[in-house]
Amino acid sequence: MKSKARECLYCGLLHAQPTGAIADRHLEPFCAKCDSPLWSQSDGSTRTVDIAHQRETVSQALMKFHDALDRSWRQSHAENVRLIVGGGLIRDAVLGELHFMHSKATILDYLEENRGAVLVRIRKPLL
Repeated sequence: MKSKARECLYCGLLHAQPTGAIADRHLEPFCAKCDSPLWSQSDGSTRTVDIAHQRETVSQALMKFHDALDRSWRQSHAENVRLIVGGGLIRDAVLGELHFMHSKATILDYLEENRGAVLVRIRKPLL
């Protein structure tokens, strides 16, 4: 999957370097003009993705989960990803994955909004 160039939200400089995967956030480059981190800049928005209500199995939902995080990381400046997970096995599997990803610093934080939705923070807000 080919990603587009990334614009710095602080100074507006367009960088030809595509955004890497969310698991590679530790390799994040900095803007050549203002020295701000490029991949983790946020516009404060939230993307919502339903991964549990199209008769998915747990493994299919986990694939959708990882795809949703990776797409949000690569294709937007969203600060959060809201995952609609339902209240059963998919929810439990996603919470386990999020706990692991948080311990590895792949995501910044996560919060159960209610029994069927989890808010995942992947970027810090602009200051």
